[in-house]
Amino acid sequence: MLGLMALPLLAAKPPRPAKGATNTDVVLVTDYATPQLAANAAAGKRLRFPAGRTYLVDDLLIPAGCYVEGNGAVLRTANATTTDSSDDGILRVGGNGVTVDGLKFDGNVQNQNGVWNQHRHQIRVHGDISDVLVMNCEFYNIIGDGVYINVGSAGNTGHTIEVRDCTFTGTNSNRNGVSVTSGTNVHIHHNTFTDMARPDMPGAIDIERNAVTDVISDILVEYNTITRAALSGTGSRYGILAALFDCVGTNIVFRNNDISGAGLSAGCLIIGNSSGTLNTSTVSVTANDIHDAGGAGVELNYGIRPDITDNRFTNLSPAILNYFSALGDTSGNTFTNVATQIS
Repeated sequence: MLGLMALPLLAAKPPRPAKGATNTDVVLVTDYATPQLAANAAAGKRLRFPAGRTYLVDDLLIPAGCYVEGNGAVLRTANATTTDSSDDGILRVGGNGVTVDGLKFDGNVQNQNGVWNQHRHQIRVHGDISDVLVMNCEFYNIIGDGVYINVGSAGNTGHTIEVRDCTFTGTNSNRNGVSVTSGTNVHIHHNTFTDMARPDMPGAIDIERNAVTDVISDILVEYNTITRAALSGTGSRYGILAALFDCVGTNIVFRNNDISGAGLSAGCLIIGNSSGTLNTSTVSVTANDIHDAGGAGVELNYGIRPDITDNRFTNLSPAILNYFSALGDTSGNTFTNVATQIS
């Protein structure tokens, strides 16, 4: 006779959830009086918005570890009936490991009582924050930036902040589509930017530090489509901008982007030190299709030496504008209907 201990031990099956049971890993916005109350309960969980709903929000704070399921819901800035110069945006990332997926952001810039504030962003990633993903979102009627990234001197070292598969649609009334004032391992890719930025604001994608302690390194901008229609008025307007004033940025790469439009002063602008000393930042502009812009394909200003290689320059004047700067590697570029290749 076999003893009980000789019988194989079978793993117990997990109990089946009761019919109608709630998934404790999902927080439904519809179960709470406001989106902020729902977000407060969603740390380390999934925050699920219902499809087809619009919410008026003011600086909605998303906690660490939260995966926001947008389902096409709209987050909108409220109308301003009085002068409103606040910096409050629509959504603020409040900790590490946040994903924002499938939301629509309506900045409602046309209903702000005529007041414009360049710091009223639609998504703000600001502080000692790592591992953030923004994807499949739509940004329109933007006031400041669509996505603003400022993680200080070492906030996301060794980790990634990523913006991908999003659309940014403007009416030449905002600051930037995506702005990086500090960060390491930032990846901006497969997005579409249309008519970004007011006159004398940077443009679709701006890499530009705020403070001397800020670090800008390992920034990859690739496979984005940037267009800007012709428009009247004065002011400089750009597709991608790297402004490295007295700042050494490392491994900044702009590649495989499609940049065009008569409203662009240049497809890409890279700025170094106006003091005349050589800025030793490592920047490369490679394999981009830059065409039909109102100005140069790539413009260099003041003491910067990027590599500009394997790009396709079409219908530009000139292809590369070198203003008090230097040229690195310029091999492999092709030029079509370009009267002056390098000026």
